[in-house]
Amino acid sequence: MANLAPYISSIRLIVVMFPFLAILLLLPFLIRQYHRYGAISGWLVGVNYAFVFYILCAYALTILPLPTIEQVRAMTGPVENFHLFDFVRDFITYSGFVLTQPSTWLHAAKSPQFIQPFFNLLLTLPFGMFLRYQYKKSFLTSLVLSFSLTLSFELIQRSALFGLYPRPYRLFDVDDLFLNTSGAMLGWLLSGALGKMLPKKEAIVATLEERSHKVSISRKNVAILLDITVIVVCNIAYNLLVSHPNQLVLILLYLFWIVLPELIGWPTFGQRLVHLKLTDKSGQKAGMMQVLLRNVFGYVLVNGLFAAELYVLGQTGRVVDSELGTYYFLSLFDGFLILVFILSLIISLFTKQFFHEILSGTRLVSTYQNKPEE
Repeated sequence: MANLAPYISSIRLIVVMFPFLAILLLLPFLIRQYHRYGAISGWLVGVNYAFVFYILCAYALTILPLPTIEQVRAMTGPVENFHLFDFVRDFITYSGFVLTQPSTWLHAAKSPQFIQPFFNLLLTLPFGMFLRYQYKKSFLTSLVLSFSLTLSFELIQRSALFGLYPRPYRLFDVDDLFLNTSGAMLGWLLSGALGKMLPKKEAIVATLEERSHKVSISRKNVAILLDITVIVVCNIAYNLLVSHPNQLVLILLYLFWIVLPELIGWPTFGQRLVHLKLTDKSGQKAGMMQVLLRNVFGYVLVNGLFAAELYVLGQTGRVVDSELGTYYFLSLFDGFLILVFILSLIISLFTKQFFHEILSGTRLVSTYQNKPEE
C-alpha cells in the first residue's frame, strides 16, 4: 500500500476540490438539460457529474504528486520509451511467472511488472463505459477519443508539465498508450452488458419529454440566473474598461436584456435557452403594464430591499448615537421584508408560481418541441 499512497493522496485532493467544482458546473449542467430535454433528470445529471469526477481523477493520477524542481533536476533516467510491449518482456523476465507452475502466479500478480500495466488498463476502463452508455459513441469514435485522451496524458508528461519543470518527471511510454487505449475499449465492450442493468437513457429521455411542457420552479430559476449572470458579467467588463464605473450602465443592461424583450413579446436569452416564453394567464402576449409590474416586483423591489439593507447596515457605523435607533429599526424592518420574500420563495415550491407572477398576472410557458435523440 505504500506505493499506492501518492495516488490515494491525489484522489483525496480531487474529492476535496470536487464539491466546489460541482457548484460551478451546476448551472451549465442545468442549462444543458433544460435546453436539450426540456426537463431535469437527476440520473443524467449524476452521470455527467460522475464523468467529470472521473476525468479529474484520471488526470490527477497521471500528473500528481508533483515533485520539487530540485528532485526533477537531479533525475537522470530516460524520458521516453518507444519500444512497444516492453511491459510484457519485463513481466516475463522479472515477475517470476511460470505458466506451468501455478505456485508462481500469485507472486507474479503482486509484482510491479503486473500491477503497473494492470492499473494502466483500469485507469481508462470507465472512460469507454461512459462513452458508450451515456454518450452513445460508436466503437470507432470511442477508439479515437480514447487514444486522444491517453495521448494527452503522455504529452503532458513529455512536456514536463507544459515546461514548468526542467525535464519530464514521468516517462512518455508507448506501452501506456497501448494499455490505456485498450482499457477504454475494454470498458466500451463491457458497458454493453452493464448498460442492460442500468436505466435506459432512451426511457429517461422519453419521460423527460413528457415532463418538458410543465414549467418547474428550477427551470424558471435557471432562466433568471442565466440572464442575471450575463448582465453582471457585461457590467463587470464595462467597469474594467472605463476608469469611472457608472451604476446607470447596470440599469440600462437590465432594461435592454430583460425588460425590452418581454415588452416586445420575445423570450429573454435565458428563457430561450431553457425553452420558456412570457405570457399572460390566458397564454397570450403579456401587456405592457403586466411586464412592468412583473419586473418591479420581481427584480426592482427585491434588489432594492437587499441594497437598502446593506446601505442601512453600512450607515450604523457612521451616524451619531442619537440616530442609531432609527437605523436599527430600518434595518429590522427591511430584514423582515427580506424574510417575507424568502418565505414567498419557499411557498412557490408548492404553488409553482413566484409572487411577482401572481401579482402581475403573468406566467412562463414552455416552448419546448420534442426532438429526436442525438
